[in-house]
Amino acid sequence: MTIYSVFQLEEWFERYEFEVDHLLGSSSCAGMTMEELCQITGETVDFAGSSLGATPGPGSDELREAISTWYKKGAPENVYITSSSTEAIFLLIESILSPGDSMIAMFPMYPALYQLAEDNGTEIRHWHLRHENRFEPDLDELKELVDDTTKLIVVNNPNNPTGQIMLRDDLQHLVHFSQEHGIRLWVDEVFRGITVDGGPVTPSIRDIDSTTISTGSMSKSFGLSGLRVGWIAAPEEVLEALIHIRFYTTVTAPVMEQKIATVAHRNRDKVIGRNQAILDRNYTYLKQWMGKRNGVFDWVEPKGGPVTFPKFIDSVNTDDFCLKLAEDYSVLVPSGNYSFNAEGFIRIGFGHSSGFEEAMSRVGDALNQFLK
Repeated sequence: MTIYSVFQLEEWFERYEFEVDHLLGSSSCAGMTMEELCQITGETVDFAGSSLGATPGPGSDELREAISTWYKKGAPENVYITSSSTEAIFLLIESILSPGDSMIAMFPMYPALYQLAEDNGTEIRHWHLRHENRFEPDLDELKELVDDTTKLIVVNNPNNPTGQIMLRDDLQHLVHFSQEHGIRLWVDEVFRGITVDGGPVTPSIRDIDSTTISTGSMSKSFGLSGLRVGWIAAPEEVLEALIHIRFYTTVTAPVMEQKIATVAHRNRDKVIGRNQAILDRNYTYLKQWMGKRNGVFDWVEPKGGPVTFPKFIDSVNTDDFCLKLAEDYSVLVPSGNYSFNAEGFIRIGFGHSSGFEEAMSRVGDALNQFLK
């Protein structure tokens, strides 16, 4: 039986998320009510007239069609709906990798994208985004990580937690590299569509090469984390390989949540546009806040997504600092050490609409006490 590691990032959230005043470390954009979603999209969901029967395993036709239009050459048959992006991660890892295989994982990165594989006997080789290199990926380093056992390369773009991005030239290089070595390439794109400070939108890997895998979520760029709906966009042979595993998990995604997700996807420019406006306002404040603390943090500004990963200049026990934030200041921020195996960093999310400036003010107060 597989013994799964403690998912420390999510364990940290589970411990404090519903107790604190400010969820400053969240990687999701601001949530909304059903009423607000309907106002933004101009559509309503007919709950009373909707069947509560299950949809087919790959998802409802309407949702698969709506998501497929986000890809330039998308087709519904290449989209598979899952009960959250976490299930998508689980299904892909279980269907692609076996004990004795190796995979290359961008690091730091959302831990589920590699930890499940390691727990199942896959050797994980970290492709480091180094702070001293401004979190830019070193494509030459990638060459040193590959051998005959390597079956998969996983990156997430924009990156969680650093906010680093890969644009078309780097992604094309990744595609050519993976094809040259016969390795499957998977890009987790849950932050797709969210830009920082007027920067570029990251392209989907599926728009560059149709043999690749992309995963997405309604939780992050869309801000609809309560739906627990994700998806996989991939070649049909990849999707066929995971179907029998899905029969042991959720079989199919919840029907009502798929209906709401369909409305959001049909109007994704409006939904993501609303979230982008909130993020832009918060980021303007965050830059000012960081500018006043350039003696505390060595900050590499993010380029995409709703999170950033500032590094303390002095040696700081980030577990202790984040514990103090949660328990004494009622602000939840994940520690770089406990959550990402990266001591000296904290992750700040700037996509939430409620009380961002107040939360940052409390962090400032905590720093004054902790560092004195």
